[in-house]
Amino acid sequence: MNLTRGQRAKIADLVPNGQRFTLGVTVSAPGMIVDIACFGLDADAKLSDERYMTFFNQPSTPCGGVALATPPGDTAGFAIDLSRLPASIARLTITAAIEGAGTMSQIASGQVRFMDGGSEVGRFAFSGGDFAQERALMLLEIYRKDGVWRTCALGQGFNGGLDALVTHFGGTVAETPPAPPPEPPKPQAPPVDLSKITLEKRGNSVALEKAANGNHGEILINLKWRSLPQPQKKGLFGGFGPKRTDLDIGCLYELIDGDKSAVQALGNTFGSYNTPPYIALDADDRTGTSSEGENLRINGRHWDRIRRVLVYAFIYEGAPNWAEANALITLKTPGQPEIEVRLDSHRNDRPMCAIALLENQGGAVKVTKLVDYYRGHVDMDLAHRWDLEWARGRKD
Repeated sequence: MNLTRGQRAKIADLVPNGQRFTLGVTVSAPGMIVDIACFGLDADAKLSDERYMTFFNQPSTPCGGVALATPPGDTAGFAIDLSRLPASIARLTITAAIEGAGTMSQIASGQVRFMDGGSEVGRFAFSGGDFAQERALMLLEIYRKDGVWRTCALGQGFNGGLDALVTHFGGTVAETPPAPPPEPPKPQAPPVDLSKITLEKRGNSVALEKAANGNHGEILINLKWRSLPQPQKKGLFGGFGPKRTDLDIGCLYELIDGDKSAVQALGNTFGSYNTPPYIALDADDRTGTSSEGENLRINGRHWDRIRRVLVYAFIYEGAPNWAEANALITLKTPGQPEIEVRLDSHRNDRPMCAIALLENQGGAVKVTKLVDYYRGHVDMDLAHRWDLEWARGRKD
């Protein structure tokens, strides 16, 4: 049986004995560490007995009804014997939580499998496309209703990591031990230049301070790049000289009221600074020789009307050569450090690059480095779940 999100089924319909089986769990997320746990909860969905949380640091429940066991082909799992669970345990919730950096949207694929002996009898599959910025998931639940054990494929995102899940279920997290005595002072390092912040790695983020009156002023996003001549076909119809790469800046935006669209030169959707969407594109540099580059201007007086902005660059003309373009965006806000994001990883088979994400966090501006490459607008939209309808466009 292939379970879909929200689907329920009786355990006896999956496993003939209805009591003993194994759950195999796999979460494929390159570069991330994902902890898998099983919470044994009471009728109020609370972890009333913390001995019934089964994870890497506590491999079995006192009754032996749940124990760590990984089936072949999976990365984690649990051996379940429902007949051993005490009456106080009314449900088992399988969870996944990220340790360190990352979000659940980065999951390549995942699954929870019901195994009867060596045979798979049920499966719930999921992927990062089902989630956004969540750092923990409640994957699957096994619960007792009217004396019958059932299951539900949850696939529910949850903010926070494993500690937040423990707290959510009513458990307590061990306090961090007191810090050791301070070490003797060391020679001071050279002062840090607080006038500029460079986001070095993908996923790095910084939050600009919330403006006291809610007015951030003009948020200026500038793209500069170096255009190299592209090879020109020779012959009678070969043209009149080398053709240069045309690299454009643009953005997807989502307002608080739910309005979504794009601001870019392609299609002549240059936006508006003083009226919604409060984002405007200044000019279209088709050569890469302009000393000013291209600018997106966000009206920070209306930042409270904006939910998120995805800044991107795409190659309108010319063969993709991101390394040679040496593209760089800077974000300038009055009274705040300048933020710099360089396109320092490259995919020359893809002409679209999502560079940075700006999010409204309670009035503050959070900036996250992305530098992800896509085949076009549609692929980027799907990856970041903007859900726009796209049509082919051109410049005049």
